Amino acid sequence: MPTTRPTVYDVAERAGVSIATVSFAFRRPDKVRTETREVVLQAAREIGYVPSGSARNLARGRTGVLGLHLFDLLLDVAPGTPAADEGLVDLSSLDLTAPLLQWDAAEDARASEPKVFPLYVDEVQRGFVLECRRNTTGVLLRRGGTGSNEIAETAGQVDGLAILPGHAGFAPTEALSSSVPVVMVSSGGGTGHHVLADNAGGVSILVEHLVTAHGVRSLGWVGAAEGWDPRRRRDAFDDTVADLDGVTGELIDAVDVGVDPVFTTLLERADSGTLPDALVCATDQTALAAIDVLRARGIEAPRDILIAGFDGIQATRTSSPTLTTVRQPMELMGRLAAHLLLTDPGDGSVAPRTVTVAVALQLGASCGCG
Repeated sequence: MPTTRPTVYDVAERAGVSIATVSFAFRRPDKVRTETREVVLQAAREIGYVPSGSARNLARGRTGVLGLHLFDLLLDVAPGTPAADEGLVDLSSLDLTAPLLQWDAAEDARASEPKVFPLYVDEVQRGFVLECRRNTTGVLLRRGGTGSNEIAETAGQVDGLAILPGHAGFAPTEALSSSVPVVMVSSGGGTGHHVLADNAGGVSILVEHLVTAHGVRSLGWVGAAEGWDPRRRRDAFDDTVADLDGVTGELIDAVDVGVDPVFTTLLERADSGTLPDALVCATDQTALAAIDVLRARGIEAPRDILIAGFDGIQATRTSSPTLTTVRQPMELMGRLAAHLLLTDPGDGSVAPRTVTVAVALQLGASCGCG
């Protein structure tokens, strides 16, 4: 049978002191005589009293928790491929009293498919949690929509909020940043702090590698230009190609694998035999899906065409062929987001900071390397 949790009042009565003395004994031991504090602690041990960390934080106007608001980045990786969180077994239908709970191997294989999980968001989340753990700070993870109400609800429960937008964008953060520190990850929009990757530099080194190492003379861009990162990557692609003599670049397919993963134009070009020497894709998810749909047409990378992505998700290392890509340090970006919040007291004394991290070329077999 559940019992009532001991309170500060119970400790005060048992120790024969005031409630304020009990509070000081835990929160401000320097304000209480050593003998009195020992009496309070002994009384607390005898009745099983544990001070509430949340109550102490609220008394200081703090929650002791940072929030990470995630938008849905679990993507379909090819036409007809379900996302990792779709079609999962209803746990309420399982017999949890069974001596050994059986599981569906097919469902487990699909849900853990590397092309779907882990993605960019998972590494950022891990970094954020690790940095909070190092600083003994709690974490509230919230997967929600892009509207102001959803974000404000998360912000109201934490001391600082990191937001990782999806392709759908994000709600304005001006009102939020006036109440709690806010950091945008992979987006330069909105107010507050920002953690960004060097998108332009990454695309530039990728295109130059394809041209100088593999003699590519025609390149095609595949992927939508919606969202902060994809827009800057597409602009960098156009700028880099324009600066290279004898090299052409064009938009092949503006497919958005997060909305409608159908490569209509890419397949039309494949069927007509007018594909360029190489494809540069807006994201790794787009590149991995492009490899699959072209393979279904008998076109293999790197034998028939070179293909590269951007992000450096873990699936690129296990795909066949392994994917040439631009790696951004996602775990570090998550840690930086937490650090910016942890070092901002939220009183306006810290000016918004933007941290842009370097990226690195990660060579794989999809371009003929590796």
